[in-house]
This record gives sequence, structure tokens and C-alpha cells, in this order.
Amino acid sequence: MEDLSLQLPDIHLAGLRYGAGNPRKMLAIHGWLDNAASFYVVAPLLADCGFEIVAIDLPGHGRSQHRPPGSNYHLVDYLREVRQVIDLLGWQNPILAGHSLGGIIASLYCAAIPEEIDKLILLESLGPLTAKVEDTTKNLRKALVKTTQPVSRKRVYASVEDAIEDRQRGFGEINKVASRPLVERNLVPVEGGWVWCTDTRLRRPSFIRFTEEQVEAYLSDISVPTLLVAASDGYIPTNPAKNPRLAYIQNATIRRVAGDHHFHMDGEVKKIVEYIAEFCPAANA
Repeated sequence: MEDLSLQLPDIHLAGLRYGAGNPRKMLAIHGWLDNAASFYVVAPLLADCGFEIVAIDLPGHGRSQHRPPGSNYHLVDYLREVRQVIDLLGWQNPILAGHSLGGIIASLYCAAIPEEIDKLILLESLGPLTAKVEDTTKNLRKALVKTTQPVSRKRVYASVEDAIEDRQRGFGEINKVASRPLVERNLVPVEGGWVWCTDTRLRRPSFIRFTEEQVEAYLSDISVPTLLVAASDGYIPTNPAKNPRLAYIQNATIRRVAGDHHFHMDGEVKKIVEYIAEFCPAANA
């Protein structure tokens, strides 16, 4: 593993690289309020299978730069930075992998520019949250009110252990061992203890949400071969009767493994790696 510093035209991102020089290139994108350490378990195993994995901290997350004052974190803005990272790395047709929010970003990218991506790997991810058309104005009002309020003060933790315990109770419950790398990469020391270095603006509501019809449209436009790996106790049902989105992506392989939402850190990780390696075989295999 090595630390990466990625200076893009408008923002500086941090990242981690595993398996430098390996032939199969993979850009890995983490979930909401997580960071590049999200892949610290699965990435070394993939590197042993011949992948070079670059896991980035999205803007406002981990050790990456925050967006400028007055800015917001719109979902579609991440697509620009994903393309800039790929260009900076000099990769041609890499594999794009994402967990949760990262998978949403990756799927949007593959719908928009499928010719630039070889394969799409979705880990516990199948499109964004949606809103009804009739709720558009209500959501705009909510976002506007929240956005113009003062930025909330960050909680100060007396110790790293306190922060780890708090993260275990957060979105997508995660065990103590798996949460430690995420937390340690996402803390900065201050007087009296530690605070998250995550930008607090990431918790603001979205001004605009997709409708389900829009999600169906963009998922249906993904022509890139896609592997969806869902957790047995996660948020993505693999029963078509319970999840109509499974029919949206025409070229999808669906697998299910044991674990919760962060199953790529504390679930059946070796099985996930096996499915990915099988789906993305080496050129001479």
C-alpha cells in the first residue's frame, strides 16, 4: 500500500494504491462519510490476484480537500473528478468499482461514458435514493433552509476509541476491527481530543433528487458488463420481486455473500474477491 497525492485542476484528492504495476487497473470509490480505507481489506487480496487498485478519498472525505466555501456536494459533481483521476493516472479503460455512494457515482459514470470503462463493480449499491415529482418543491425548500444555516460545530472526541465506538453505531453498522482504519483516516487532532475531518456540509440534504423514472433511464443505459455483489443482511435485495431495479441493468451478473452493508470490510471478503477476479479475468487467462 502507498499513499497517493492527486492534484486535479480544481481540487486536491488523497488516495491509496495497492499492487502498483499490476496489469488490471481498478479505481475504487468509497461510500458516504467513509474514505479510501474502506478498501483496506479487499484491496490487498485483489492485488494478489493481479489488480492495481487506486482507492480515492472523495472531496470532503478522509484526507482530501474540502470544496470551497459557498459550495455544496452535489452527486453529479463527483463524476468530473472521477474522470480527472483516471486521466491523471493515465489509465485506459479501467475497471470502476464502488461501494454504496461510490457505486452510485460509478454507475452514473458508466451510463454517461461507457466506452471509457472496461467493467463496473457495484458493492451494496444499485442507484441513488429517489423522490417523487410532487415533492420537488418541498425538497428544494428543505435544502435551501439547511444550506443557509451556520455550519454546525464538530463534536470533539476525547480519544480515538470514543470515535471508533461512535462510528460503529453510524450508518451501515460496522464492527470495531473494521471501523478502526476508517476512523483513523478520518480524524484530526484538536485541543481537547479529536474531530472528524469530514466536511460537515456532506450531511446537508440534496437540492434535487432523481425520480425513479430517471434512475431506470440511466441504469438501463449502462452497457458496461456489470457485477453487483450484495450482502445477505445489507440494503440491496436480490429478489427481483422485491427489487425492480435488478431488471434495469441489462448486462448484469448478480452475486450475494454473507455480511452487512460494509461486507467488503467485515463480511465474506474472500468470496467477494473470488467473484471480482472471476468477473474480470486477466487478458491471458
